[in-house]
Amino acid sequence: MTISITRQQRVVVLLTSVALALVLLFVSSVSASDPTDAGASDWTATHLVVGGDTLWEIALDVTASGDDVRTVVEDIKRHNGLTSSLIVPGQVLFLPSG
Repeated sequence: MTISITRQQRVVVLLTSVALALVLLFVSSVSASDPTDAGASDWTATHLVVGGDTLWEIALDVTASGDDVRTVVEDIKRHNGLTSSLIVPGQVLFLPSG
């Protein structure tokens, strides 16, 4: 017994498979970059950005004694997916909690 499918059905199956693969890739990349995952458990504090806030001042508040504020700024940018130091009121930032 052979099953015959049309070219249109093959295209539908192929496109559905590609779409499913893209969804799975997206979900895995989002979960890998989530700052609340187990690999980033010390990044549980949050800060709601208000007018006048700067990334530098926020980093100053959470920088441990003896640590370099520049490093903390870069860490905050990386953990929050920021490509610049620009932050806007209403934005929620994940910060190191300890």
